[in-house]
Amino acid sequence: MSKGIILDCDPGIDDALALILALASPELDVKAVTSVSGNRPVDQTFENARRLVALAGRADIPVFRGAHSPLDRTEPRSNLVHGEDGLGGVLLPPSGAPVEGTIAAQAILDFLAREPEGTVTLVAIGPLTNLALAFAMDPDVFRRAERLAIMGGAVRVPGNVTPAAEFNFWADPLAADRILQAGVPVELFGLDVTAQAICTPDWLDAIAALPGPVGAPLSGMIAAYFREDPLLHDPCPLAWLVAPALFTSVPMCVRVETAGHYSSGNAVGWTAERADAPGPANAKVHTSVDCNGLLDLMLDRIRSLSERTLKP
Repeated sequence: MSKGIILDCDPGIDDALALILALASPELDVKAVTSVSGNRPVDQTFENARRLVALAGRADIPVFRGAHSPLDRTEPRSNLVHGEDGLGGVLLPPSGAPVEGTIAAQAILDFLAREPEGTVTLVAIGPLTNLALAFAMDPDVFRRAERLAIMGGAVRVPGNVTPAAEFNFWADPLAADRILQAGVPVELFGLDVTAQAICTPDWLDAIAALPGPVGAPLSGMIAAYFREDPLLHDPCPLAWLVAPALFTSVPMCVRVETAGHYSSGNAVGWTAERADAPGPANAKVHTSVDCNGLLDLMLDRIRSLSERTLKP
């Protein structure tokens, strides 16, 4: 039986790979996709998500526009690692699906209220603003989620935006801290593990050689991204849902610094044996991944999707 998920994202090239992996995996039932400002402003990430869903042949999956800016700011924190358009300059055909009018936070709550309790995982691979807004709107419905699988943070390793912070947590540290304390089980995939998920030139060549409309644009995106950051950050939570044996984790109490010129977005973790922890463990912090297994899984699923898109 497939696992129901809602995928909250900010595409973003590694978001694109994560989204394609989710849609290519029969183990996962993608109920909805929500977009948030992150790698690029939300209007761009919303349009990118719509186009990626259509590229995968799944325009039936609704995509919802989310938060424009962090909880305590009026402007988004974005970067240009993924290019001006967020997809490395790779042009995808527009989606013909109607534009959904519901905001992302409300859509998350609507799906959680509608599905049986404890059957939907929220997968968040961008800043956690949409999730924090949904939690603030209705904590009880939000806690109907089975778990949160989050790409974010750098608990035991340096950050990638500042020495202390990973991008997603830095982009909205207040949202990250609130969600880690929301009372829903968390699987946390920070730089501790994603820095080990390294894509290789041979893997990129194999993606480029795939038939159909999926391989060529994906390889073009990855090639643009490879020069800056050849790490498969965002696919990790999806890969764990499909093949958990690829990963190992340790339970920790994790909090996020929400202020401070140099420390904002810093994820601080305490293991169970530390008496100075501010509370019990609230997350499983993933610390290792079988990188070859991850690459093989992604290539297999992208190949499968490419073959399906060729069928009449």
